[in-house]
Amino acid sequence: MNTLAYILLGILAREPLSGYDLARLLKKHFGPFWAISHTQIYPALAQLVEAGFTTYEIIEQQARRPDKKIYQITEAGQGALRAWVEAPTSPTVIRDEFLLKAYSLWVADPEHMQGIFREQIALHQERLFMHEQELEAKRTKYLAMSQGNSESLVMAELIFKYTISYEQNYVSWCNGVLHYLEQREEAHRVEEI
Repeated sequence: MNTLAYILLGILAREPLSGYDLARLLKKHFGPFWAISHTQIYPALAQLVEAGFTTYEIIEQQARRPDKKIYQITEAGQGALRAWVEAPTSPTVIRDEFLLKAYSLWVADPEHMQGIFREQIALHQERLFMHEQELEAKRTKYLAMSQGNSESLVMAELIFKYTISYEQNYVSWCNGVLHYLEQREEAHRVEEI
């Protein structure tokens, strides 16, 4: 099985969901650090059903809406998820094209690059805000539920703490490079005088 299948099992271990709801959650929660195409989800769900790791219940819809399938993890799926989680993981390879561009930043126009770094700062601040809001929404949802899964909330908080600190670090790094670019531009102005 591929990583997407295990991600789907991890989500379904928390609650039964439709394919549409899974796609929405994947984009919202995993999109920033694991790109997943909407078209990959349904074939992965079909593989999980075929392997006996999930089942589904068909829910009839009103009006012209097609019936929807609500997927839930099976006991075998729980076992497969557990085995995957407990298996050793290779070190992560970070592929960040923007970081590679920064390596050769000295050949670029400092003023132009300041604009690009400001865009990156804004993008990562937006993601940071989104992650903070999602974490707060999870906490609120958990508190509203009388018998919520506290382990699920703890794990969500740990993941959000990682994504939040990642975005904070990226913004800090971009601000440092921006400061360098501003100093470099100022030095060029002084040289021209």
